[in-house]
Amino acid sequence: MNDDFPLKIETLLEQCGGSKDIGKVILDEFLIQVADDIKELETCIASGDLVQAGKVGHRLKGTAGVLGAAKLHALCQTVETAGKEGNAEVVAQTFPELKAETDRCIAAVPEAREQL
Repeated sequence: MNDDFPLKIETLLEQCGGSKDIGKVILDEFLIQVADDIKELETCIASGDLVQAGKVGHRLKGTAGVLGAAKLHALCQTVETAGKEGNAEVVAQTFPELKAETDRCIAAVPEAREQL
């Protein structure tokens, strides 16, 4: 894997005690949960629910941390902080990049599973 790969297998394995089976389960759960998180975040932005947007950002940030997805983690931190601060503009401006990075992470899951 190259340096541009969005997930860090070493971090994932550390987070699951070195268990490759648990790592695969976490990757599978990410694929299921991330779609719901992105939809919820879109809804929050559309409705102006910044508190909930911050909560979704926080939840997704935790998952990104487990996966070693540093760029996604940073974008989620931005959304979380902006949501808590009531900054709708930053949440809305960050969302497209967050969505694109999420898509990159989703696309990386099959290769990540092979590395486990």
